[in-house]
Amino acid sequence: MNRFLSIVLIPLLLLSCKIDKKNTLESFEIHPDFNLQRVASEPLVFDPVEFKFDEQGRAFVLEMPGYPLRDAESRLVQLVDIDGDGVYDERQVYAPDLGIASSFMPYKNGFLVASPPHLLWIGDTDKNGEADTRKTLMDGFSIGNLQHNFNGLTYGIDNWIYAANGGNSGKPYFVNSPNNILDLRGTDLKFHLEREVLARVGESSGGFKITFDDWGHLYETHNLEHVSHLVFEDRYIENLPNSPSHALTNISADEENGLSRIYPIGEQETRVNHPEQAGYFSGACGITHYGGGIFPEGLNSSLLVADCVLNLVHLDILSPEGASFKASRNREKVEFLASRERSFRPVNMTVGPDGALYVVDMHREVIEHPEWIPDELEAKMDLNAGKEKGRIYRIIPKNRSASKISPLPLDDIKALVALLGDSNQWKRITAHRLLVTEKQNEAIPFLKEQFRTSSNPLARLHSMWVLEGLQALDETDLNMALEDTSPGVRENALKIAEKILNGRLNLVNPILALTQDNHARVRMQAILTLSTLQEVNYNMRKDTIARVLSTQLDQPDGDQWVTLAMASALARQAFDFVQNRLSMGSSTLKSGEIKVLEILTELIGKAERKEKTANILLALQKDGIAPETRTKLIKALSRGWKKGNPDLINSRENPRLVANLEALEEESDFAIIQATGELRQILALPASSKIDNLIEQASQSVFDKKLPVEERVKRLKLAGLDDFKNRETLLYRLLDNKQPLQLQEEVLSQLWRSNDVHIASRLIELWPTLGPQARKHATDILLYKSSHHDALLTAMENKKVSLGEFNLDLERRRTLLFSNDEGIRKRAELLFSDTGVVQRKEAIDAMRPALELQGKSEKGREVFQNVCAQCHRYGELGNDVGPVLTEINRKSKESLLYDILDPNAAVDTKYLNHQVQTKDGTIYTGIVTNETDSEIGLRMVGGTEKIIGKNDIDRFSSTGSSMMYEGLENSMDIQEMADLLAFLQQSE
Repeated sequence: MNRFLSIVLIPLLLLSCKIDKKNTLESFEIHPDFNLQRVASEPLVFDPVEFKFDEQGRAFVLEMPGYPLRDAESRLVQLVDIDGDGVYDERQVYAPDLGIASSFMPYKNGFLVASPPHLLWIGDTDKNGEADTRKTLMDGFSIGNLQHNFNGLTYGIDNWIYAANGGNSGKPYFVNSPNNILDLRGTDLKFHLEREVLARVGESSGGFKITFDDWGHLYETHNLEHVSHLVFEDRYIENLPNSPSHALTNISADEENGLSRIYPIGEQETRVNHPEQAGYFSGACGITHYGGGIFPEGLNSSLLVADCVLNLVHLDILSPEGASFKASRNREKVEFLASRERSFRPVNMTVGPDGALYVVDMHREVIEHPEWIPDELEAKMDLNAGKEKGRIYRIIPKNRSASKISPLPLDDIKALVALLGDSNQWKRITAHRLLVTEKQNEAIPFLKEQFRTSSNPLARLHSMWVLEGLQALDETDLNMALEDTSPGVRENALKIAEKILNGRLNLVNPILALTQDNHARVRMQAILTLSTLQEVNYNMRKDTIARVLSTQLDQPDGDQWVTLAMASALARQAFDFVQNRLSMGSSTLKSGEIKVLEILTELIGKAERKEKTANILLALQKDGIAPETRTKLIKALSRGWKKGNPDLINSRENPRLVANLEALEEESDFAIIQATGELRQILALPASSKIDNLIEQASQSVFDKKLPVEERVKRLKLAGLDDFKNRETLLYRLLDNKQPLQLQEEVLSQLWRSNDVHIASRLIELWPTLGPQARKHATDILLYKSSHHDALLTAMENKKVSLGEFNLDLERRRTLLFSNDEGIRKRAELLFSDTGVVQRKEAIDAMRPALELQGKSEKGREVFQNVCAQCHRYGELGNDVGPVLTEINRKSKESLLYDILDPNAAVDTKYLNHQVQTKDGTIYTGIVTNETDSEIGLRMVGGTEKIIGKNDIDRFSSTGSSMMYEGLENSMDIQEMADLLAFLQQSE
């Protein structure tokens, strides 16, 4: 096709769409050092979920109009900036009919597309701007909730392509090898397209998108848990019995009771589910590492996470924490970007070739998937509202102007190699990908020179991995990398060494040396790499490995991930290592060493060899081993045997094993005896007369107040070996709010483990006297054991327990509403609905007009002072008795109306009203502010505090209701309610 004809045709294929280049953005608040610009909007883009640039600098957006109803197919669209001002002017559909695709990435002059159940490759071979080739590379990904599609296609620094599981999992396979199926089982995945190899990566967060930092560390996100780090791949520890069985960890430094506080702006909408999550991450997605190189000092190498429910983008600063990281907010009580427009739905982000951050706004009125919207509310919603819209925003520092995006120097190999050291991560990884996937072998001399001479550690890092991808990294280079001055290069060199270690055993010594490195991640990776030695090679060096790693165990309490790595590297010599360490008889074992010994001892138990178990029990008798250590390791043996094959356990006694158990039991330490008794039960061995006698003794002495609480708990745990019928009276006697909290917790733990059907009726009988902490655990027993549902519903129906005490959020309500028992379902539906718990509908309906009135916050302040200030604080106003309301503007006016008028529909157990009557007849009523084994603290109306000794208490009971009384609507009219809501909704 000649050039003239191309010029004629392309406009026919493009839709010219002029957008408002003034970019009115009054609804947004952004970090003061940055500018926000809208670079694309409808009718240029609709329903965008991912935005990326290819190596030619062309911008592509994946549109997903089929979310959430699966009623349309996704499409890939090119956006064109005709006049070079950075704002896109035209769109061209590159590829329609992409199923339910939600992710793509440039690859080999085309694109990979995650379109469940397939992974596709699409390309434009005739260069007319439309894909004309489509290949199915993989099949088998699950199709379910569209939120949980596999997604996040990303080229890794190690030359594999990574993808987030998303939550739907599946059993993918390459279409050319249909028998080589990989069951994802809840893990993320990586694949090598040329070799057609699939592998699990590690536990998946189940969220939308993954991201890598400059050094290849993987971060994930999902709804409530906005930032997690995969410390290492699961394959290293898949045979270890540790819990959890993965290395995905929440690294947020700003958690409040398991949630991360964020700060939306503007009047908030009523949550369609989980109103208690208002103001906290609940729609986290689109996690993106900023590596563009143009952000101000301190903000480069940060992590950004969107919350599409609360209309904002959050920024965290990464800092090392042992072998993992910590993610901390950059500014207090304010977000990087937030909007008052409730249809602003940031679902994804990308960093461009220009270093700018691009934010993808799907722009929907309703973003939640209907699976998590109660049917009653869903019927009133238009789930399609916003499908005709979509926005792309660009964020750059104020001291920068938008730069023109140009193609990479694809014909200049030396220049492409030089980009591996660029300050922009997009340029580095794109050049890296092109050099490897296009097999640019002519780059090898330039790569080697750069690797050996560059002072830029990132240039050395990428050069090393590209050489590995081109199969041109020699042993000299690898040894040089293992001694590199940059810990990030050393860490990555260890990963490469792992690939060839069994054929290059001379690498073992430098790797052993790196187990003593000053940097925790290097130490950890060196140990993990050693764990991959093949059996014969490992056995030849196991003594050296044990000796070197023992020096790590002798260090002050170490990093948990390094500790886990050591357990992995020592697993194949578990018995010898544990026996040798115990033979030293040290009473000063470090906590990290004890953890390693626990894991290895559990492995020994799981192998189900009674002789080795007997030998470990013998080793535990060595003088100088602390009783606590003995107890932990005996319990580890029990856990191991329990996880093994129960068919191999028989009642035939092993004389040595029994003798060693009896020798340990001679100490009469209640914790040790409880541990040996549990092991006896698992091994089908009869209890010794010593255990029987001590159980009887423990059942009596557990009430001895002269004993330390810890000793009483040990006795109660020992009594737990007895049949439930023999100890149930004991347990219910201890479930008394005058008893120490630790004892009550152990009672509830034993009740949880029991399947006795009468537990529910006894708990309900004791309900008024249960303290706040005990009551919280008791609600779980009643709610999550289906055998208790009948008694629980009867108590709810008879108002023996309050609905509000059970924290009946969406999932907890559905435990009863979605029960397999039709009778339970129908009874639950008479008490509450999928929408929520409402007990004062008439009062709420009467006050509902206040939501439509214009309230005056200054008048609302007066209402607050007159009606609420006795028990609530707002800023400097009022008393701190009930919940502090200073940041209550995170909730919608409707939610606040419900909270005010129906305070007992959902009350945090810590704000339940309690009554204490002392032995002299004095009665105090208030909220329990603290409870110890010796006293109770009450905060009463007006803020007065009273500390009461438990020895002085005659009766202590809960009213089952909030201190906030029902009927507040009688204290104000509709306008005053509107004023109060306006006051509570204002920003402090």
